[in-house]
Amino acid sequence: MDERARCLLLDFIREKLDGKLDNIRTFDTKTLRGDDKFGCPGRYFDCDDTEIMRAIYVVLWEDDLPFLNIDNFGYRRQYRGDTVNTFHTMFGREIEGQPGFFAGLEKYHPSDELREKVRNFSKLCSNIGNYVVLPNYFARKTSLNCYRGTNSWHDFFDRFLIELHKILIGADDQDETLQELVKVNDFCFRNFRGEERFSKFVTSLFLEDYCNGNGIPQNNFSMNYHWKNEEALEQYFHDAELYLEKSEKIICNRAGKMIELLKSKICGGK
Repeated sequence: MDERARCLLLDFIREKLDGKLDNIRTFDTKTLRGDDKFGCPGRYFDCDDTEIMRAIYVVLWEDDLPFLNIDNFGYRRQYRGDTVNTFHTMFGREIEGQPGFFAGLEKYHPSDELREKVRNFSKLCSNIGNYVVLPNYFARKTSLNCYRGTNSWHDFFDRFLIELHKILIGADDQDETLQELVKVNDFCFRNFRGEERFSKFVTSLFLEDYCNGNGIPQNNFSMNYHWKNEEALEQYFHDAELYLEKSEKIICNRAGKMIELLKSKICGGK
């Protein structure tokens, strides 16, 4: 095991979680902004790319992902943390000077009940269960992290996983840019080609909730986003509620699995 990653995680448990790993289940990584030890010292702050999340990725997946180590993250490195379920696509960014109000959502004049659900979800989005690590080499001036959010998938992880599955099993109708990204990141993806190995990718990264009973990725969410059609209020509210419900379940399920694996790795299951 990468001892630096393990030691940083143990420090984090002691200093931020009152000595109890289970407390990470409700820890909001946004609170690490400006933290020189566990945050993003010397670089742009991004919750999924903090020092502690880098350490957690290594502890969880160093046996599954080739060359994954604490020094191999970031620009021109082989890996980067990524957020699974996006917030801004559906709800927009927080309005300056109006904490708890989000520009995308407010266009639809939501109920106070929906506002509160979205506020709670904004915290859940920066939960351990909403992060994953992906290969990071660039192709066509983009990366997996960037490309997911800048094309017709609009950062919906279910659509990304469907398209990645097509490439890794050699199916038809493959996205050309994603093909190039998979090719340049073959150091990792070569281990997950074919249905059986793709299934290993899904189970290793705890992505089962994006798949059907046969392990095939499926559409989880309606393809809606806050700028799609501002006249279709009821459709937006329906799709937003569905997104909140399903994303919460996925994030909480993944958090539980990640915590249990962390326990087995560093605490002997305790």
